[in-house]
Amino acid sequence: MAPTPPWQPDASCQSLEALGEHLATRDFGRLEDEALLSLLLAVSGRDFTRDFREEFGAEDDWTQALGQTARAVRHAFDFLRHDAAIAHLSLLPRPDVLPLLCRFFHLHPRPPAAVRERLSHWLWQRALFDTERSFPDDEARASLALLTDDADATVRALLERVGPPSPRGWERYSQPGMAGLASVADRVEANALLALRPRHLLTGAVLEPGPLLETQGAVAFLPLFPTSPPGLATAPGLGDSLLLTLANQLFHPVLAPGMTLLGLVRTGALPPAVFPSHALSPEALAALRRSDAPGFLAHRRDVLVTHIRAFIRVRTGADAQEDAATSEE
Repeated sequence: MAPTPPWQPDASCQSLEALGEHLATRDFGRLEDEALLSLLLAVSGRDFTRDFREEFGAEDDWTQALGQTARAVRHAFDFLRHDAAIAHLSLLPRPDVLPLLCRFFHLHPRPPAAVRERLSHWLWQRALFDTERSFPDDEARASLALLTDDADATVRALLERVGPPSPRGWERYSQPGMAGLASVADRVEANALLALRPRHLLTGAVLEPGPLLETQGAVAFLPLFPTSPPGLATAPGLGDSLLLTLANQLFHPVLAPGMTLLGLVRTGALPPAVFPSHALSPEALAALRRSDAPGFLAHRRDVLVTHIRAFIRVRTGADAQEDAATSEE
């Protein structure tokens, strides 16, 4: 059967439950009913900050709106995965932009590549530099009003609303501090780590983030050294300052009993491509093999800081902006 054209609604979703189940099959995360209702309102061009019952009456027909929402959310998921380098819904830096993305992709199912690139820059700039706003209802409505039939003008208006980066916007990334996925900074750092395309320590195969995050969640970011060692410390002289950061975490499936990530890394008997995929520099590995745990974590932290900052520059379009400014001079 031929696929449905991108501008037509998906007729397979006839209820909110069916919509949720349909989207869950994409290995990108599961949306709760409340979130689905917000997306339904946004795609329909209604105020998604209000209660659903205030916007949709009992006499309204949901059928078309459900189909339109299914298609718009699929386009938004594809954009997040392929254009914005976000591997899973749990890693979206600011989840409150999802209704806006879905409305945008309802209006523009196949925007030009240049528009998609700038939309990605907006998403990351908003996450990283627009920190004073918590996206209250008035801001959400103002942003929704910017979404028009002109895709290029829409994205330019969204970028203008974010404004220029804060001069101190980089400071929080001078010391990776991810110990979960609870904050915006945690999720930014997790996305940066996944941009290295981590490999399985045993097979060397590139790990697929979506399925692993679906099954393990935040536990997919495993500690190398125990963060709360019972009794005596297992890494003498190692303070908590680096144990509870990304420097002490690898993205990897849980290993079989009797095997440890640290043991595998320490042996060095791994496929060569594994080490750079986990930001394991030769200096860090050398420190680990001489049992210098603080030195290992410090070297890995330095590699990660450099990588995270480069990742942020690419994702926010900072390099492209500087190139454009240089060419105009």
